[in-house]
Amino acid sequence: MIERHGDDFRALIEAGQIDILFANKVELAALTGKPDFDAGLAALAPKVPVLVVTRSEDGAVAIAHGERHEVAAETVSHVVDTTGAGDLFAAGFLAGYARKASIHRCLAMGAVAAAEIISHYGARPEADLKALMAEKLG
Repeated sequence: MIERHGDDFRALIEAGQIDILFANKVELAALTGKPDFDAGLAALAPKVPVLVVTRSEDGAVAIAHGERHEVAAETVSHVVDTTGAGDLFAAGFLAGYARKASIHRCLAMGAVAAAEIISHYGARPEADLKALMAEKLG
């Protein structure tokens, strides 16, 4: 997507029209032209109020209003299918964000949701995510 529409995405970012930007580490490098993760964060974070970048098994990072937050990936006994992992991560994060949870808790919610989806085939949760959040995060 970034290969085809990267200039459009960059224009939206430069114009200040993005409130929350989700990307994975590969998309971050493609957007910024910087293969180093931290250099990519440093280039993009000042341009959006909330930047959230996933790093697969290395967890996720958010820079929100200038503050960096990190969360480890949730432990999964066996990765079955990564289809939908980014979407479920974003859904978990946004569920917390809409409820005014801390950025760290939002990241943790994203990690729990992503771990659920990669533990089975298909992009639809098989577990009750609300119950899973309560079990994992209290």
